[in-house]
Amino acid sequence: MLLVGCNLWTRKANTAADNGVFYAITSESECMAECLTSASCVAFDLTPFGCTLHNNAHDLTTAYYAPGVTQFVLNRHCLLTSPLSTESSYTTTTLIPSTTGM
Repeated sequence: MLLVGCNLWTRKANTAADNGVFYAITSESECMAECLTSASCVAFDLTPFGCTLHNNAHDLTTAYYAPGVTQFVLNRHCLLTSPLSTESSYTTTTLIPSTTGM
């Protein structure tokens, strides 16, 4: 879940950064999903050839002009985190036939 009014991703056109881990994924949504599955991902750079995930905020200090590359910076503060409930939200009712009056 996301906080209302909070931008999860900040797009920076024509921007890339040094370092990171390259994935041959060219879909914006798939790169976003890949970044969100990694607890340490802070951003990714998307090119026509794939995306580079950045797992260190220090990588972003080396950002530079890169025509055709879009950098997506993740704002994890927008994500709501709550412990999983151990209680079921469903109620099960079992009907037991009456044995009185037989």
